[in-house]
Parts: sequence; structure tokens; C-alpha cells
Amino acid sequence: MTKPWLLDELAHAGPQHLDPAFVAGYERKQGSPDPAEDLAVLAAHGLDQTSTVVDLGAGTGRFALAATARFGQVTAVDISPAMLQVLRGRAAAVGVANLRVVQAGFLSYQHAGPPTDGVYTRNALHQLPDFWKAVALDRIGRMLRPGGCCACAT
Repeated sequence: MTKPWLLDELAHAGPQHLDPAFVAGYERKQGSPDPAEDLAVLAAHGLDQTSTVVDLGAGTGRFALAATARFGQVTAVDISPAMLQVLRGRAAAVGVANLRVVQAGFLSYQHAGPPTDGVYTRNALHQLPDFWKAVALDRIGRMLRPGGCCACAT
């Protein structure tokens, strides 16, 4: 059930992120960074093949798909149906078994199960107005296990 007082994250996603034509060329146009450095940061904080990682604002899945080779379970979360369609297609093409894809945002994602070992987000938190960024960061902190790692770049 949607809470009427909660920010409509889909409306703040930016219309281009909802447009399948834009999303089809997203990485080429945006110059998405190589995820190797971010994966290394999480690994340096003790995350490994037994770890669970949540990628908030996963977009087309560049980080999430790379993370499946390094971590035990990866949950890719994005508000955009168009982004998730690309991500699901890529995941199916490479046959990853340890990836869960969820349509939700920073404020609406409901983490199930034990606390996660790591949360990753890049180039997505800026979509939220400042007050809601604080709420999102609090939610991220609550989904992490004690000593868990958050790698966050706006």
C-alpha cells in the first residue's frame, strides 16, 4: 500500500530514466564507470563470496551484474521499469543465479531477511530532495548488519 505522505520516487526519477529509448543507450551516453574500483572497496571492507549486497538505484545493472561474480547474493533495486527491463535481459543472457531484481526506490524498498553486509549506490541518491536523502540514508543504515559497509556516491 502506498503511503500518501511518502515522496513519489518514480516522479523524481527523471523522465529520461523512464524512457526505454533513452535507457537503451544509457551507458554509452552516461559513460558509466567500471565497477571494479567499487567492488574492490567493498571487498577491502571484508565482503566476499558469502556476503549479501544491495545495489540501490541499480539502473541497467552494470555494478550489480559484476557484483554477482564476487559476492554471494546481490539484490538490484531500481524505481525505473525501463532500467529493470534492460537489467533483467542482461542477467538472463549471462545466466546469473545469485541476482534478485526489485522495482523499488530508496524509500520504498523493503529489505527482507537478515541484515545485508553491504549497500552500494552511485549516481542515484541525487534524485531525492535533501530531506528524503536523510531518510534514505537512515533506511540504508537500518538494513546493514553491524559493521556492514555502505559505498555511496551521488
